[in-house]
Amino acid sequence: MKKYELMLIINPELQEDDRTALISEIKQELNQAGITVTNEDIWWAKELAYKIRNSNIWYYILYALELEKWNFFDLTKSFNIKKDIWRHIFIKLED
Repeated sequence: MKKYELMLIINPELQEDDRTALISEIKQELNQAGITVTNEDIWWAKELAYKIRNSNIWYYILYALELEKWNFFDLTKSFNIKKDIWRHIFIKLED
């Protein structure tokens, strides 16, 4: 199995119920794509040096993933459509 990390920056203005729903939706999409989530780290309210969409407070979600083959095209397309996912990146980890 190949190992990846997925980092997402989500809208900091989401209410707790909306954040929980978004996280559940992301996990469901990962599972439907045949991706195993081995770890999840949620970092709330990190202040950084520059702004995205007039906000310098960001909420991060970091997933450790395992999968057999690269199939992120549909996920990337889906994440790009979601207005509350501001940024995302898939990173391949060394074997």
